[in-house]
Formats: sequence, C-alpha cells, structure tokens
Amino acid sequence: MASLDGLANIKPGILAMKSIVHGGKHYIDQSFSIPTLIDFSTSVNPFGPSPRVKEAIIKGIDAIAEYPDNSARRLRMAAAEYIGVDDGCIVAGNGSSELIYLIADALIDEGDRVLIVEPTFSEYERASLKNSAVVEHMMLNGFTFKDEHLNMLDGYMHGAKLLFICNPNNPTGLTVERRLLLRLVEEAYNEGVMVVLDECFMEFSSIDCSLARYVEEFNNLIVLRSLTKAFGLAGLRIGYCVTNSRLAGILADAKVPWSINALAEVAGVEALKDIEYVEMCRALLARERDYIHDRVESIGYSPLRSDVNFLLIKTPEGINSTALRDMLLLKGIIVRDCSNFFGLDDGRYIRVASRLRDDNELLIDAMEAVLKR
Repeated sequence: MASLDGLANIKPGILAMKSIVHGGKHYIDQSFSIPTLIDFSTSVNPFGPSPRVKEAIIKGIDAIAEYPDNSARRLRMAAAEYIGVDDGCIVAGNGSSELIYLIADALIDEGDRVLIVEPTFSEYERASLKNSAVVEHMMLNGFTFKDEHLNMLDGYMHGAKLLFICNPNNPTGLTVERRLLLRLVEEAYNEGVMVVLDECFMEFSSIDCSLARYVEEFNNLIVLRSLTKAFGLAGLRIGYCVTNSRLAGILADAKVPWSINALAEVAGVEALKDIEYVEMCRALLARERDYIHDRVESIGYSPLRSDVNFLLIKTPEGINSTALRDMLLLKGIIVRDCSNFFGLDDGRYIRVASRLRDDNELLIDAMEAVLKR
C-alpha cells in the first residue's frame, strides 16, 4: 500500500502562511526572566471592562452550563442599537479576527487580487493568502490618507476583488476623513470591489468618521467593529461586522457555529449599554497619549500625532526597534516592535499604548535611560 504524504493534501495558501507576532506578554521570548511587566504593546483599555460588565458576568455565570445562542441575537440587537442599523445588518464573531477570516473565506477565490492600504494590521494579508489571493500593498507616504492616495487607488482597483483599509489605522493611530472614505467606497462600488473597513479602534477616537451607518447605501461595504479594545474585553474575544442585510445573512450562515460563548454575549450586551464608561476612559487615555507624545519627543524620539490611544514612535538614528524593545523589556516594559509591519521593516518604529500616569512615567524614564546608556 502506497504511503500518503499528509502535507501533499494541504492547500497551497495554507502552506504559504507564516506565523506572526502581535503585541502582548504571550509573545515575549521566554528566555527573558522578568518578574513584573508593564504592557504598552497591546492597544487595549488598561482600565479593563466597566463595573457593570463585571457584575453582569458574575450574575450570568450559570449560562456556561448551556449552549450559547448560535446567532448571538441579543448581542446583535445591542450592536444594532448602538450603531443605528437593523440587527439583520450585524454578524457577531469571536473577535474581529474571526470575521476577517470569515470574509476572506467567503469572498476570495484563488488568484483574486486583494488590495491592502499599508502599513496596517497583518491579519488582512494572512487571511487573503490563506485563500491563495494575489495581495498588493499600497504604502501611504507620510502615513496619512489623502486625495492623492485616492487617485492612486482608483488605478489599482480595476480588476480587484477586495480592499482592506483600517480607520483609525493600526499602527499609525491616524484617521481618514469621512468624505474620502465615502469617495473610496463609491469608486470601489463602480469597479465591483468589496471594501472591508476596519473600525475596531473607533471608540478611542474623538473624530466621528465611521461609515457603519452607510452599509445599506453601499452594498460593497463591510465595517468591522470590536469590543476588545475600548471596551476592555480582549480575553473574551467579541467583535462584529456591519454590512447589508443580504450579505450579513450569508456570512452568518457560513460562520463557525457557537463562536460567541455565553459569557461573551452577556458581557458584550452590557458593555454596549455603558457608553459613559467608554467615553470616560477615552478622554483619560487621550490625555495620557498626548503626555507621552510630548515627553518622548522632548527626549529625542519622533512620535506621530495620533487620534486614538496609542502612538507610533520613530526611534532616534542608530537605535534599532528590536534592540530597543529588548532593552526596555529588561526594564520591565513591553512595547510593540513594528519591524514586522509591511513598510516599517527598516527597524525604526515602535508602538506604545497609553496607560495610567505612573506607568507612563516609567515608560518615559526607561526610554530616556536607553538613550543615555
């Protein structure tokens, strides 16, 4: 009997995928033995979930004995009310990452062209490559999306299947004006291109540039939202997308069953009701973000002005981002080395998320000490 090589049966797109490193303590090299770490590498709410959410989880603990609602209807209704759309336009997922892969699996065929506005979140590319897409990157000079970039994309879009753009963008923290986004979606519609607009950091921004309410007007638009970031629920993995009701129904049917667990739904519903808490956290973190910006700039770094809770910081000449990350780690500080972001592989950028003032002071002191070494 002939032997079978199991790898021969794996799809080429799967074999082409490479492991990726994100922010967070779980990606730290275990050879570093640091007893206490302060994590600036994950751009989440350091205050955690609201007290109302914690109370709801405790009260709802008995729900873990039963299967969750496969459609996560209560969560979808809460998200629909929060956004201002019909609940038939909402698809809930196990974090926005599940939805990125769901969308790619549903829409991309082998050889399809996928456009990604860079630098940005790496999972758009991974989800596309998993489906054997031809990925094309559009790098933003100066990191800011302007009219000139829209004109460039207009030429790229002909014959493309899908376009990913993040707003506010990770890792730059910059937002795109609504008027430009609407023009982008309209031009993509005329070319038959689906637009996946990632708004997972929208609650951290004071700039109202969301397109979530436009999904019934443009049936080529899918908007991603998350309860991981501003709502402080990263460990429960809760996200949703907003799109036209017909496409939402198709995506919901294609999704992995029961991907939203019972406690995640309880927490998500309550979190979407407690907007005052999120607004309070946003204001405090914006103040601390600006404080970090001004302080690190004064000691020799080059931070980008951000609209959200984190900063992209260019290192001084001669300071490599990976080496800087490791030196800060020895001081108990975790920052995001951005050298594995497309377009930032020159090793000159880190990303830091704002935390409480005492933590931020420790970060700044450590970054200054590195320069004086």
